[in-house]
Amino acid sequence: MIFPGKLGFDTGSLWLIAGFGYFFVNTIIAFLGYLAIAKDRVGIAHMAGEILSPFWGKVFGAILMLVVGPVFILPRVASATHEMSILPFFPNVPIAATLAVFFVLNAYVCLNRTAVVDRLGKILSPGLVVFIAAIALKGIFFPIADPVASKTTTQAAFGVGFNFGYNTMNAIAAVLMGGWILNVFTLQGITDQEAQKKNLVRVGFLTVVLLGVTQMSLTWLGASAGGVYPEATLGDLPLKVTTHLYGTIGMAIFAALMALACFTTSAGLTAAAGTFFEQITDGAVKYKPMVIASSICGFALGMVGLSKIVGYTVPFLSLLYPALIVIILGTFFLDVRKYHAMLLGGVFMALLFGLFDAVKEAGFTVPWMQQAAAAMPLSGQGFPWIVPTLAGLAAGFLLGRMGNK
Repeated sequence: MIFPGKLGFDTGSLWLIAGFGYFFVNTIIAFLGYLAIAKDRVGIAHMAGEILSPFWGKVFGAILMLVVGPVFILPRVASATHEMSILPFFPNVPIAATLAVFFVLNAYVCLNRTAVVDRLGKILSPGLVVFIAAIALKGIFFPIADPVASKTTTQAAFGVGFNFGYNTMNAIAAVLMGGWILNVFTLQGITDQEAQKKNLVRVGFLTVVLLGVTQMSLTWLGASAGGVYPEATLGDLPLKVTTHLYGTIGMAIFAALMALACFTTSAGLTAAAGTFFEQITDGAVKYKPMVIASSICGFALGMVGLSKIVGYTVPFLSLLYPALIVIILGTFFLDVRKYHAMLLGGVFMALLFGLFDAVKEAGFTVPWMQQAAAAMPLSGQGFPWIVPTLAGLAAGFLLGRMGNK
């Protein structure tokens, strides 16, 4: 759970501008990616493969799956559960104990592939919705404080919100989970293609509505709490907000909310990873061993701690997100076969300038990369990759037209 207001989107309409940037990348782009999956009933590896090549499509999809799954998200959500749900009540519990319980339960829920959705949907997810609603509604109708001025400029607010939205990885999760849900439909006996499409769109639409309402509500909560808790860290702010809204019971509400959110995320992505790698390797990697391996990997890497894991994640997201956005929009709006060269040029430039940003986020200084990114229009707004990507699309389009003559 993230409160974007802590970044400073908290004066006048800035919280709304930044919140829309956050909403755009996390909800609109994610939903379009989900619809792109439903459109052709294929996963992200196939989508990317149509533009890059079948091999590189699998590589791109595998990197996305590893980043959003066993390597970063699983240890991240498990560590967050320990630091935000366990330590406030049981400060002497070691992180290893929390992670062991977390991932044993994670493996138990996921090992039975056909029961994963039932276990998440009937118990965990409804509880998560109730807790979020309790926090969001009271925070909206009984705000903590009025928004206060910040250093964020109106010009950059949308870009800051957009780039901050990378951290939730919703667009990545959408294209990966969309493929997994298609597989779940098959396991549950829904094999008709049109029925699968309709059900996938229904699930996606409900998700985007709930997600949009949740994100804008939490953005407002973060904005209104920024002046009251100016020194709170990203991990501390949600706990302070819920405690402020509900008193001492707020700590318990937040702990339950965080644990549910983290566990449902972990279980869903673990199941998706098992299915994904079984499919792209044509069965060479089996579902159950992958579930166990993911849980072990999450446990081992989770020992690093939440703040370090978040820091390690950012460069990979900066590298992958621009190219993923091009793939999603291109696949959804265009005929990939007809505009293959155009989309290939766009993806290449998005990856190139995403690499520049990733190198910077990783803490390395490469002057020519930073100078090239800074020289691009919109770099001040947080989008140095957009104009080069548009140029790559245009160049690919022209080269494609010339090759067809």
